[in-house]
Amino acid sequence: MIQKVYSLINSPAYKKAGIYTFSNFFIKGTSFLLLFIYSNPKYLTVHENGLLSLLTSSVFILMPFLSLGIVQSTSVDFFKLKSNEFKDFFTTGFIMPVCIMFLAFGGLFFFSNDLKHAYNFPVSFVLIIPVLTFLNFCNEQFLTVVRNNDEPITFLKAALLRLFIEISISLTLVVVFFCGWQGRVTGIITANTVLIFVAFFYLKKKNYLFGKIKKTYIRQELIYSFPIIVLQCSTFCLFYSDKFFLSYFSDNREVGIYSYAAVFAAVVTLGSSALLYYVMPKIYSLLSLQKVNYKQIRKHFVFYVGNCFILLICVLTLTPVLYKYFINSNYHPGLKYFYLIATGYFFWSVTYFFYTFMFYKKHKKMILLLSVISIFISLTNNYFFIKNGYAYGAALSVCISYFLVLVVTVSANLKNIRAMFFQTTPALKPFNL
Repeated sequence: MIQKVYSLINSPAYKKAGIYTFSNFFIKGTSFLLLFIYSNPKYLTVHENGLLSLLTSSVFILMPFLSLGIVQSTSVDFFKLKSNEFKDFFTTGFIMPVCIMFLAFGGLFFFSNDLKHAYNFPVSFVLIIPVLTFLNFCNEQFLTVVRNNDEPITFLKAALLRLFIEISISLTLVVVFFCGWQGRVTGIITANTVLIFVAFFYLKKKNYLFGKIKKTYIRQELIYSFPIIVLQCSTFCLFYSDKFFLSYFSDNREVGIYSYAAVFAAVVTLGSSALLYYVMPKIYSLLSLQKVNYKQIRKHFVFYVGNCFILLICVLTLTPVLYKYFINSNYHPGLKYFYLIATGYFFWSVTYFFYTFMFYKKHKKMILLLSVISIFISLTNNYFFIKNGYAYGAALSVCISYFLVLVVTVSANLKNIRAMFFQTTPALKPFNL
């Protein structure tokens, strides 16, 4: 048994998945690494941390309208289209996000007074939110292609570069020059901008840029984008709407405490996202076979869920220790919310695996239906629980909502689940993660 465990740990699968996991923690977990410093009210107040959390949430609510499902299509069409066709598709995919970014400038400017009154948004958010959203979209496209090319080392180098720039600039401006939330945002934007230049040279070298702009791809994406937009809106509702409800019914200080707990809990989703960076291309490759190999898909599923559960246990065990010794006492009340949020995020990690089937087959109606149900579940629970229980109600709402969404998603994928666990036909090739 020990020998088998040792062999498994040293297998190429675990090594590659480990690199993706490590990289993803650096890409999306920078804010987590800086929590220990930014919890000091000398550098950032609880109110400012709440404002930064709302900024992040605003970027995510704009992201589905800007990206239009193009990132998801890139993941799938990379394996479906020929090289020249994919080049044209990839180039065309940047046209619509640029247009929507400029529309977002106008929309946020028009509602700037209302946002300032409701959530204390500064005027600068009118520019920051659309620009940061577009930068995130470009980097997601870059990392998606790197992942599909199965280049974990390149993925890691990009993560380290982004981390170094963001930490260097943010810490200098916040800790040395006391620039507050503005210094934090400057570091984030600068790091994303530098990564854009890295992405440009990588994509140009791979010959993915400067293809023909085709109306066909624009029309296809507009048709496909509606259910994906609704899906990403449902993701926003599940992950970020709780903070807006909490800010409305309470204040940004309460959001700051709650958001710290949510960031620690989000380590579960960071780990699962990293695993999906490795697993999803494998699933798409298996689904593209003339005879779908569900036996290997089952093994990928067990591999994925098992590691997500181990990560959940580690996070639940270590976070109280980190809170006790490294986080300012102003944020300690949030620890009681953390357990519920982390459990809810684990439910979502399992749920999202089943979306790989619907993304690949482009089941627009099913994606749309599940997304609408998820939005209804999330908003209804958030309103009821947060209005009556504030931060604790928000955590309870997150846990219950994700569990209900998991149940609904499993019900919609019973055919694929049966095929995964009860397919009797032999595998087409030996299992190789």
